[in-house]
Amino acid sequence: MFLFANLLLLALFAAAACDLWLGVRRAAAGPGRLGRALQNLWRQEHLLFGGWGSGWRTRAGAVLFCVGLGAYELSVAFCNSMARDAWPWVQGVLSPLLDGVAFGCFGLKILLGTRYNWRQLGLAGALYFIARWVHFNAHNIWWIGLVVAVLAAKDLPLKKPLTVFVAVGAAAMLLVAGLNAAGVLPPPPDLATERNVYESRSTYGYGHPNTFGGLLFGLLLAWTMLRSRRPRWVDAGLVAALSVFLLVGPASRSAGLAGLALAAGLALCRLWGRRPLPRPLPWLGAAVVPAMAAVSYLLPLLFVKVGPWWSDLSPAWLSRLDSMLNGRLSMIWCAYHVYPLRIAGQPLLDWPALDNSFLFTFYQFGPVVALLLAVGLMIALWGYARRGEPVLLVCLVVMLIYAFMECQSFHLTTNPAALLLAGVVFALPPARWLPDQD
Repeated sequence: MFLFANLLLLALFAAAACDLWLGVRRAAAGPGRLGRALQNLWRQEHLLFGGWGSGWRTRAGAVLFCVGLGAYELSVAFCNSMARDAWPWVQGVLSPLLDGVAFGCFGLKILLGTRYNWRQLGLAGALYFIARWVHFNAHNIWWIGLVVAVLAAKDLPLKKPLTVFVAVGAAAMLLVAGLNAAGVLPPPPDLATERNVYESRSTYGYGHPNTFGGLLFGLLLAWTMLRSRRPRWVDAGLVAALSVFLLVGPASRSAGLAGLALAAGLALCRLWGRRPLPRPLPWLGAAVVPAMAAVSYLLPLLFVKVGPWWSDLSPAWLSRLDSMLNGRLSMIWCAYHVYPLRIAGQPLLDWPALDNSFLFTFYQFGPVVALLLAVGLMIALWGYARRGEPVLLVCLVVMLIYAFMECQSFHLTTNPAALLLAGVVFALPPARWLPDQD
């Protein structure tokens, strides 16, 4: 991924240089043309590396994104299951092949199948430069994968890609669960050391119950996004039923509770119908991000250490809340005392684990990325509310609820709602955020 990240950045610089060269060639036809050529590059969207084959390149870009998203989902949902321990070729051959297909497709879509003007290319390129810099410091493969997929999603209708995402993910998870039920896949290695924990929780062929929960939650989120225009009671019922299963089967409370919130949001949208949304809703939606970030950052600061062990904390009400969250708040308190602050991120230790995406972002990716993400999410929540897209607004809010309890919100397979940020990343007007909806 380090090589891919560098090659993509160099290719974007080469594309800008090619644009400039073509603009200068056109300007050579007469005096005063250079200024107009540069203005056109700044304002008019065009394909990179020249306009040859514009029709089929745009269509091929949409196909490449679908193939890349399907390959990425298959790589995670199958190759990162316990199948990798049962068959070494899964991790040694199949996984690198699928990852190569996924990122190759995303890269080709970005470079050859998308129209940009220089304003969009400069803004997104600067953000990608920061993301790449952070990736080189944090060594988080999920982060760079998410960023590249969001860049590749520009101007794309999401219906077909999300349909591929749901179909491939559901098939892979059913296959893994079936192999696990048949006893073909080995149990996770933690089963021996944490038997008292795992006896009441099934991993369904994955290394941890929350891995299974996160993957299924991602499918529920993608399905909800597909039904955003015509939410039905059956959709809310399906999401609620599978969320209850997450609470009862793998006992993945974070995914189960977020799924129930998603089902409740769908039901509320179904009841609301096509009536205009309340006028304060865009600002209330945008306020969700700083409110949840403030709770994540400030609540653990109320802890007072009262004993020799790291978990001997007070007051009692906060300790009870921390117990309900499986120690997530006390882990944040410990992180404040263990981790240094790095402006461009750092690899995190195994302990303390930060199952809170707000704090995880702050320490693993650095405060600059944490601020950029917060601003981007606020703009997205405000814009989708202004567009009158209540279901998509619900998806983003529920994603933030899940992010409060997990750091998997930076996994594309767990958080397909991140694709809704493509329009924000390129500073497009909200009217252009969803080509398939307009």
